[in-house]
Amino acid sequence: MIKRERKKDIPEFCIQLGKHIRTLRKERNLSIEEIAFKAEIDAQNLRKYELGKQEMKISMLKRIANAFDISTSQLLSFDK
Repeated sequence: MIKRERKKDIPEFCIQLGKHIRTLRKERNLSIEEIAFKAEIDAQNLRKYELGKQEMKISMLKRIANAFDISTSQLLSFDK
């Protein structure tokens, strides 16, 4: 029997950040594909970030902020 590795717990902050990204995207009437294209990332990865299923690196945070045409500090400004 093959033992599967347990998935790493995602910090609550990352989950809330993902929700914030999704809210921003919807407020601007943008699709996941549009933001992913602008950020030069895979739409499937962006979906994982939005759903809080994957942590993102700082470099990815910068790309997503640039896709929204905002600073990283603006992207990180949400009720935690």
